[in-house]
Amino acid sequence: MPIFGFDEQYAYYGVIPVDNQFILEYLPNANGDAVRVYLYGLMQCYHPQQAATLSQMARELSMTEEAVLTAYRHWERKGLVRRIADNPPTFRYVSIKQLTMNGGVVPLDAEYEAFATAVYGLFGNDRRLHGAEMSRCYEWVEEMGLPAETVLYLIREMIAQHGKNVAIKTIEKRAALLAEEGVKTVEDAELVLTRDKAVWDGSRAVLRRLGKRRNPSEDEQAMYRSWHVEWGFSQEDILAACAETVKGEPTFAYLGGILSRLRAEQKTAGVEANLQQEQEEAAPLKALLSVMRLPHTTINKGTLAVYADMRALYPDNIILMAGQECARRGAKFEDVMSTLKNWKRNGLETAADVSRYMKQVDEQNDFLLMLYEVLGVHVKPNAADRRLTKRWLEEFGYDMGFVTQCAAWAVGKEKPMLYLDTVLSRFHEKGISTMEAAVQERESHQQTLAARQAPPSAPARGPKVVEQQQYTQREYAHTEDAMDAMMKKWREENQDAQ
Repeated sequence: MPIFGFDEQYAYYGVIPVDNQFILEYLPNANGDAVRVYLYGLMQCYHPQQAATLSQMARELSMTEEAVLTAYRHWERKGLVRRIADNPPTFRYVSIKQLTMNGGVVPLDAEYEAFATAVYGLFGNDRRLHGAEMSRCYEWVEEMGLPAETVLYLIREMIAQHGKNVAIKTIEKRAALLAEEGVKTVEDAELVLTRDKAVWDGSRAVLRRLGKRRNPSEDEQAMYRSWHVEWGFSQEDILAACAETVKGEPTFAYLGGILSRLRAEQKTAGVEANLQQEQEEAAPLKALLSVMRLPHTTINKGTLAVYADMRALYPDNIILMAGQECARRGAKFEDVMSTLKNWKRNGLETAADVSRYMKQVDEQNDFLLMLYEVLGVHVKPNAADRRLTKRWLEEFGYDMGFVTQCAAWAVGKEKPMLYLDTVLSRFHEKGISTMEAAVQERESHQQTLAARQAPPSAPARGPKVVEQQQYTQREYAHTEDAMDAMMKKWREENQDAQ
């Protein structure tokens, strides 16, 4: 046993020297696992454990044994450690100062050197990789577990696609894809990369279809891969869906939304035919929104369902007539259904019926506007007033001139249209159809009212009476106008026409 040694707890509380040269020159180009392994092993050099093993080191660093060995192979290539045994793996740390004094000569790693030579040959004199770039490429072999020949095949294919200035980061994403799919042979890599080339070509074709003259980004290729590989859309169907992007900003994201909808509707095949069918189904609704000047109303399942309900009442041409009428009144899309239901209640079945009805409505509205002017009211023609005019003109048989002249008697009333209806109803009951007879009836009625409302005649002069015999004369209340009473009764019976 040695005479001198550290206490068992010395390693926990002590420190180890780490050369600044390691921090400045070697640490920046190493990944985190490699740095952890180097520092942990360095501590073990200063404070060795009797039973230290590779598996114990892996457990304490929360790494696999293979990852620990990969890290040490990295430092072997840098010349900072030497492997002196393989079973069990045993390493010796090399002094960075000694390595520098010896001119930085690093023992050769035959496999790494062969790999590097092959990679340099792929790029030729057009591009010379930096040491860090070459180390990164070799990490795909050591850390991702890809065979060296597979990585070389990948680099060759990426150069063919993107040229010799292709970014190492771009190649690394493809390497990760191969590793995820468990590729172990060049043949397997060829299958994956052939599919990936189809993704590249398809992505470029989509960009051309969208009017963009550039290469697809990694994200765009990832989206295309999902559409093509995971969702099952063919390139032909994806390109057919591009036609729908003219409705907005033509981007991959917009196209993805269209394809996502088609996928949800289980329409991943025959996209062109499906879209054509959708356009045909939406065409009548689109025409309706156009005549209503509502181009920004979305055509979706909801609005298509509403239009289907409209079709249950009337064909497309009559629905368009309803849309035009609603647009004229400044009504909304939802009001078209109300208009159609109203036409159905009125027994309208054909376009000719609708045309006659609308012509009649226009005439009634024109007449009402004239009446409103006489009455001194400012309202819009409404269905209740149109029913009144129809009653006067069709049921009573009065002409517009007669009604207009009679309207003068309703001026100033609380509800002039209802008062006018009371007057005309009274005339109709008495068979009055001329203005002369109406005036006479009106004067007679006014005289009757005046007589009814006149104070009683003064009594004949009698004998003188004393003050105590005098009584206060009773004041009689104003008698209610008979026409007002009739109007009140009619109003109570016809509240829905208010």
